Amino acid sequence: MPIASVTKGFTATAIGELVAEGKMDWDSTPVIKYLPEFELQDLHLSEHLTMADLLSHRTGFPSFDLAWFRNTESRRDLIKRMRHVKMKPKLSSDCQYNNIMYAVAGEAAANVAGVSYEELVHTKVLKPLGLSNTGFSPSEMRERSSNYAMPYRAASFEDAQKGKVMQGYLDEIYAADAPAGDRYSNVFDLVRWGHAIMQSGMLDGKQILNKDSVEETKSGHTFMRKELEGPEFFPTVAYGFGWIINTYKGQLVYRHDGSNPGYRTNLTLFPEAELVIAHFANLERGDFIIDAPWYIADELLGLPKTRDWINDVSVKRCKARYNKDAKDAIGSLPALLQDKPPMHPLQEFVGHYTDPFWGDVSVLMRKEKDGKNENLYFNMRTFDSKMVHYHYNSFQIDLKDFVLNYRALATFETGSNGKITGLRFEVLGMSMPLKRKQD
Repeated sequence: MPIASVTKGFTATAIGELVAEGKMDWDSTPVIKYLPEFELQDLHLSEHLTMADLLSHRTGFPSFDLAWFRNTESRRDLIKRMRHVKMKPKLSSDCQYNNIMYAVAGEAAANVAGVSYEELVHTKVLKPLGLSNTGFSPSEMRERSSNYAMPYRAASFEDAQKGKVMQGYLDEIYAADAPAGDRYSNVFDLVRWGHAIMQSGMLDGKQILNKDSVEETKSGHTFMRKELEGPEFFPTVAYGFGWIINTYKGQLVYRHDGSNPGYRTNLTLFPEAELVIAHFANLERGDFIIDAPWYIADELLGLPKTRDWINDVSVKRCKARYNKDAKDAIGSLPALLQDKPPMHPLQEFVGHYTDPFWGDVSVLMRKEKDGKNENLYFNMRTFDSKMVHYHYNSFQIDLKDFVLNYRALATFETGSNGKITGLRFEVLGMSMPLKRKQD
């Protein structure tokens, strides 16, 4: 099944092999030297960001994943668009998690190697380690094996408790940010992978991956600042290159989890105990996988039992996530102003809107099934959503399918001549400013 962000460790390790060959370095050469298409609005950042900055999540680039979601443009073309995004001019020691920057890192390494990103990881990591059940994209997974997990989702915590779930589908569109999280595997391959990382690139008595590079991926480069998880953990959580670094009851821990629609994955390494725990769940809110390693470690390593990780901690965590999902689905819209109709006839909103980073959006007028009423529809890539009038020139949009369930607000902007000049689309704290194309 898909392993989502557990992919990041594979990407960093493949880059590490190029570093060992002298073709790249972690923190001296700017990424733009490896990938000329990578240019940011701030030229100083463009000329100074290194692979270490990208892989440790310290660039501060906004988490605009929606811009690349189900986008079929080439990764290089999408990277070129990044120059239009405003971002903070200063790097931070905080881990500011970002999938797009991992895609840039993967593509830069592929450019240096003169092969595709997929071929790079296959030849540098998967094949040498004998990970024959690991590959790229849900479509390839389905083609290579009949034994794969389908994704599932429950509408609420109560439905999950009752086993009332809906089956999703394998997304046919290969993720543009695949180096950050579009890989599949199984628990056997992940355990083998975990042992190789835990033993600094050695497997079955042979040094397969470069030892120094693997060690660098496991070294802390940024800090994940968050609420203290509890007395079992060290208060400071570090992020290396594709690995989260902490301790559990005195045991050193390397781990990473991942979440794709309908899937959860967790890989946890206890190097001092030579213990690898790989855990999958094909239910999106299967938060059991976050806490299961601590329960298993308590049992296998004879550690003092301080909390009921399964029946207490995991259940509460899962319920909180379902509650958050419900809030995201409702959305955070401004207070509704009653009896404030659109300031233009609906037909005047129809048109094509664009932004150099976000791409193109269309607003269409379409008849409903009754053949009488007409409504506006918001079309962005694979999303086709009805626009429900909210107030003035603002319309509510629900992006809803198995993958997404978010409420958004689209507000049309008017120029001094009274005509519609643009559209601002707001969802999950993101704001997409789109200008109207000339007809």
